[in-house]
Amino acid sequence: MLARVAVTWIGLSVVAAAPSMAAAAECGLERAFVHTTKHHGDRNIYGDAHALFFTAPMAVNTDGAPTSYHPDDPWGSQKAMNTICNGANARLPDGRTLNYSQCRALVEAYREAKAAGWDNPLKPRMEFYGVAANGAIPCVIQSGPYAGYFVSTTSLPADESKDRCDQERYLNSLTIPFSIYPGASAFTQRGVGKGDVVVYYNPANDVIEYGVVGDRGPGWGLAEGSVAFAKSLNQLTHDPQTRKDTYRFGVTKLHALILPSETLSGPFTAENVRSRAKERFEAWGGLDRFKSCVVTIGARP
Repeated sequence: MLARVAVTWIGLSVVAAAPSMAAAAECGLERAFVHTTKHHGDRNIYGDAHALFFTAPMAVNTDGAPTSYHPDDPWGSQKAMNTICNGANARLPDGRTLNYSQCRALVEAYREAKAAGWDNPLKPRMEFYGVAANGAIPCVIQSGPYAGYFVSTTSLPADESKDRCDQERYLNSLTIPFSIYPGASAFTQRGVGKGDVVVYYNPANDVIEYGVVGDRGPGWGLAEGSVAFAKSLNQLTHDPQTRKDTYRFGVTKLHALILPSETLSGPFTAENVRSRAKERFEAWGGLDRFKSCVVTIGARP
């Protein structure tokens, strides 16, 4: 039962009293479809023409963070928060493609491609999707505290006036709460896409956070959020340093709401994402209606 709602901003926690359950609005959402995930089985998705609600664990997505990938740390064991296996595929000279499911072989191919200058037809070539690139050549941050890291991308830009090799073009996973939506047709046919309002609630500590859908993920995924989302939901103030740290930032269970009919526009900053998403959430029914969904259907994953 929701006794309070703690909205965690980076470095600041604001606690607001929630109305009693007796005054809560009706959830009004029926089961829309069943979504099959790769790691957490079948999940019931509840919704209508304006909203989707579900319960699931949350994985952490580092794309868009300036420390997400580093040329000298493909495993994400020393400098990077992620392994290059989550940011690129490798095309071998014989035409085969290696993806994240063949990570060890992909890292070896990555090292060969890097040593050969990235664009040697007799060596593996990287097909970057989480890293900005000019052709086969990945973009590297040139100056500042993150100099030497790869430029990490999100498909929803924070500021599309910036150059493709400028890290400020992309949503910063460390500071902006954004989610990754499943690319499955059951979601896309209901209008889910980049820019939609998303709300995540962690029942373990009674924290709710507001964000934006920032990228599209695999069809078998479900709840996936930026580092900033994970920090807020776990009430943490530090950033992960390695891939193993990033895994520890995941949320065991959360209740999620996506509003496909409420799409935000950029440029995006952490402050305007949170404030505008909260406004749209309150117009949908706010805490009263969300609490009703948590109580009536949140226990049925």
